Amino acid sequence: MLSMRRLSVSRRTLVSLAAILGLFAATFSAFTFAHNASAAAVGNAYVSLNGSFTKAPAQAHLSGHHTSSAPMTVSLLLQSRNQGQLSNTISALYNPGSSQYHHWLAKGQFNQQFAPSATETAQVNSFLKKAGLKGAASPSPFLVRATGTTAQIEAAFHTRVNNYVAANGQSFYQNDTNVQVPTSLSNTVTAVSGLSNTYRLHTNYVTTRSAAQKQGRAAPKYGAGPGGSGFAPSQISSLYDANPIYKMGSRGQGKGTTLGLFELSGYTAADIKVYEKQFFGASENVPIVNVNVDGGPITPVCPTGDQCNPANDYSGDIEVNADVETQIAIAPKVDRIIVYNAPNDFLGVTGVNEYFKIASDDLASSISSSWGLCELDAGLANAEAESVAFMQMAAQGQSMFSSSGDTGAFDCLRGSGNTALTVDDPTSQPFVTSVGGTSFGTYDPGKALHPTYPQGSETVWNVLDACSGSSYGLSQCAALGAGGGGVSNFWAQPSFQHGPGVTSSFSQKGPYCSQAATGQQCREVPDVSANADEYTPYAEYCTGSASTNSICAQINGWFGIGGTSLSSPVWSSIIGLWNSVHGSRFGSASYGLYQLFRSNNAYNNVFHDITGKFQTENNNGYYPTTTNYDMATGIGTPRIAGIVKAKF
Repeated sequence: MLSMRRLSVSRRTLVSLAAILGLFAATFSAFTFAHNASAAAVGNAYVSLNGSFTKAPAQAHLSGHHTSSAPMTVSLLLQSRNQGQLSNTISALYNPGSSQYHHWLAKGQFNQQFAPSATETAQVNSFLKKAGLKGAASPSPFLVRATGTTAQIEAAFHTRVNNYVAANGQSFYQNDTNVQVPTSLSNTVTAVSGLSNTYRLHTNYVTTRSAAQKQGRAAPKYGAGPGGSGFAPSQISSLYDANPIYKMGSRGQGKGTTLGLFELSGYTAADIKVYEKQFFGASENVPIVNVNVDGGPITPVCPTGDQCNPANDYSGDIEVNADVETQIAIAPKVDRIIVYNAPNDFLGVTGVNEYFKIASDDLASSISSSWGLCELDAGLANAEAESVAFMQMAAQGQSMFSSSGDTGAFDCLRGSGNTALTVDDPTSQPFVTSVGGTSFGTYDPGKALHPTYPQGSETVWNVLDACSGSSYGLSQCAALGAGGGGVSNFWAQPSFQHGPGVTSSFSQKGPYCSQAATGQQCREVPDVSANADEYTPYAEYCTGSASTNSICAQINGWFGIGGTSLSSPVWSSIIGLWNSVHGSRFGSASYGLYQLFRSNNAYNNVFHDITGKFQTENNNGYYPTTTNYDMATGIGTPRIAGIVKAKF
């Protein structure tokens, strides 16, 4: 294992599952915590929202007060009504013994039954208006948004916003005390986001070429993709045993279902047709529907608060192409793929809006996101807001998948550079299925289009080991990739997460995640995994446009790509196939997948257990692979036929 010192971290507070179902009247702040266990009274008129203050990282230095006239946007997360009913509804939907089991809520029902009352919303809007803030459009009745200057925001919420420069040179601002709200709103407002802009969401991919260049070698050729660019679709689907399902006809290839993608970048749609023509003949293309949120992918607001010149943002086009092409590779006959797209705005606001849009539309049955931030950089306020959208998806039967990250057990390395053990948001969310990464090691199917699974060859993905003992630092090694995994600082262990190996010497309990129920275990990720190694890559086609900030334009053609950005859309497509074959929705996927995991009769027919038996380095930089569940590869990798044939 790459030698890394585990840095000490302060105790953190966590939101329990009960608090999740109560819409997160919770307390947490990243890095260091300075608050009590419940809201504290401030004078006679205001209360402090505990966990709303994040002390800046020790490596960051204060550069001054944030410009008083700089524009800011805040989102207030409101408490739901009928909280007890909400908890009971979620429990019943996922309880096989309940008469409500898998009787998903219809479009609009979630808000009708559980959204804050009109009176509560009006009270919040009245407070914001009196503070001089201007209301802004919101994607959900659970969020009230408003804009104003820094000075107005500070006055409204009794806090101060300062500028900092992180150790890696990134400028950011954040509030330096807990947010305060009027006492009259203390049972209505549970979180306020938008008071910090620490980091933009990042992607989770590594190209074969870039990794090889970092190691001073030529990019190896692999698989049946053009020019040895990587796995052809038939190769990855054969290795993971999809062929028995494909023989069912178009239903076994996705017909009858809609897949979705969370994206934050423009892309070149014509590239997708080239990919389809290469591998499928493409007499008929999968319909791609683009849905823009908050104006779609444009150049975001500069982190200093000054306005950049709006322009189409293609800086993540390689990610969008990879996601679309991978979903098509596994489910080539889906009715459509909806590409939701918003600006990547430093504020986290549009990302939250996009998740709510996906939930509100209720069109995609299985969705993948390959964008994220480590929990410490994301902050609890944004995570709480996202969680309402993910809960809504779960209640509607939608399956939400997220890549677990590409820097092993140290997920902040691509953000703040913090070297503590951390996991990503949204992959740690209880109603999101976290997808980790594996490697096929030295195995190469070459030109064989329908290879069989190479028993004993699939291992945890950890290219970090390739630079062990070299002059590389941790950050440089992280650029080579390892599957994300570990223990959440935010969330309690969900009810579905139990079975052989889940509790281990690496598990943590409150107060590591500051669990309200003393001794309750924390959420662990990933849940499942699939191939993510850039040296056993997927073939991608991407050209982009030289007139934009396109990454693809620098590559312009076929290349190999890995990362958990690829393993997540693989799993979203597999559940899409289940939806097609069964004519219904799978729901929040972890519930069913862990149920199969705990079944002695089903497990070996549904998953490949990645045990580390056949490799020397069997970890993701810290957490080892073991039999059954582990925090490097989760339950394991898919046997598609077994999963799709499973009945619930």
